[in-house]
Amino acid sequence: MIENVTSLKASPLRVWSVLTDFAGHARWKPFIQLSGAAVQGGEAAYIFRIGKLDKEITAKADIICIDKPRMFAWTAGVPKLLLFEENYTLETEATGTRMRHSLHLSGLVGTPMAAIMRHKFHASLVRSDASLERHLRRRAAHPSAKGRTLPPRNGFRSNRRPS
Repeated sequence: MIENVTSLKASPLRVWSVLTDFAGHARWKPFIQLSGAAVQGGEAAYIFRIGKLDKEITAKADIICIDKPRMFAWTAGVPKLLLFEENYTLETEATGTRMRHSLHLSGLVGTPMAAIMRHKFHASLVRSDASLERHLRRRAAHPSAKGRTLPPRNGFRSNRRPS
């Protein structure tokens, strides 16, 4: 198993929400995206780029764990040949969330591939986690329009002074 542990300055629920918002993956995840619904036992499309070729490949992914807001995991590949399992485990800590991001490769091709490319896979986890951290900071600095007060109706401003 290859893993990276990161401390994030956001609550586990906020981190979990970003991880399971597949439509938003393109905003922060550098080379792997999921599309579909984050539903336990459900299927999603796993889209990744092959190195410097800049070629996208799409495969079926199975969502194997949705445990809000503690864990999110999925698999993609061909069992017994090459299977990727990516897992995010979230724990509350004093400054936000401790995230354990892991990748497990198995199968006839996956096991030797993990041994040979361990450093590259670890570097990809580190890059992905750093991108997630930057995305969370941007979201915190620029919150969505939710909760903002709306302008007065019909474009008129109130002349009333606050009491």
